[in-house]
Amino acid sequence: MTSINALRINRNLGIMVCDEQRHWNPERLKIYAADKIRLVVPPEITERYRLVAAYGNTGTSSIGDELRLTIYREIENFYHSQCEHEGHPPEKFMSIEDIASFVFKIITRTKIQHIDSELLYNFGFTTEDFFSGKFKNKDGKSIDIQDEKVIERAHELISGKSDPIKFHAVFNNAGIVAGYDPDNGFSSYLFSMRENFWEPVYGGFVAQGSGSDSANFVLGSLFSERPLLHQNAPMDQIDAIIRLLLAVDKAARNNLGVGGYFNILIFDGNAKNPLDILRQINDHRSKLASETVRAFEAGLLHDSDVREILDGILFHNKDCQWGETRMWEGTPDKLHLHRFLRGYSIFENV
Repeated sequence: MTSINALRINRNLGIMVCDEQRHWNPERLKIYAADKIRLVVPPEITERYRLVAAYGNTGTSSIGDELRLTIYREIENFYHSQCEHEGHPPEKFMSIEDIASFVFKIITRTKIQHIDSELLYNFGFTTEDFFSGKFKNKDGKSIDIQDEKVIERAHELISGKSDPIKFHAVFNNAGIVAGYDPDNGFSSYLFSMRENFWEPVYGGFVAQGSGSDSANFVLGSLFSERPLLHQNAPMDQIDAIIRLLLAVDKAARNNLGVGGYFNILIFDGNAKNPLDILRQINDHRSKLASETVRAFEAGLLHDSDVREILDGILFHNKDCQWGETRMWEGTPDKLHLHRFLRGYSIFENV
């Protein structure tokens, strides 16, 4: 599983964060190689329309990879077909809501394709055949679907109530689309393969995956601390990022299937260059950012130091060396911080 999260900071600014851990065999051996959130809008579209969107998937990594690649290709193909139809690039293309609707159709189609492959293997008919009550065999002969055991078994496969683990891999997927478009600012949408729905995220944040129970406590408290009158008002961007990084860090410490470097995506609609609207940090800076907020939570860094470090590496292209230097300069106890980051527990007599 995983932890994928999106948070709206203000109209033009939002952030997504996920981890990179996955398991790759029945023994659930872990590997830090999952690219769980990917850009799904080609750069040529972003450059022309200032439209940026990313899709994050939780569940089966191979299904998530299939969806992200398909979404990217089909948005690209749809854009080129629009250009060809009109003879030039359209004046307006898509909003994030349009992309969410587009993604839901792809998710539904992908789900049906996987179900159909299993139905064809076991019974020789597809989902469409099942609902019509008949199918054609290899000889072209029409056959009615009447056997009660076949009907019951097929219904289990289609409804997701089947036992095979490989079908859990299809149904146990959820996704988030988040991004920026000029008309609506930053917005995000939630998807579920099992419940077969999509909906806008109204609460300011969304957390999905095996780490969502831990993340929801941290993110929920951020909004609970704000008076209802100000629930939808802009919040301090560094405060929001600290909470989101703490949320994913808590998921990594408490939940199976969450770990590794964080992938941090910042959507900034105020950027002058359309190609700078999305800023992605998934290198050593993301590790430094997560260690910084963890040390802050443990009382080993002051608020002002954490804010300066995060602002520098996430918004002003400061490198890891600068961030490391500021962290060690700012801590009131270098020995405790050193041992804490190595995994020691914090005791007064350490």
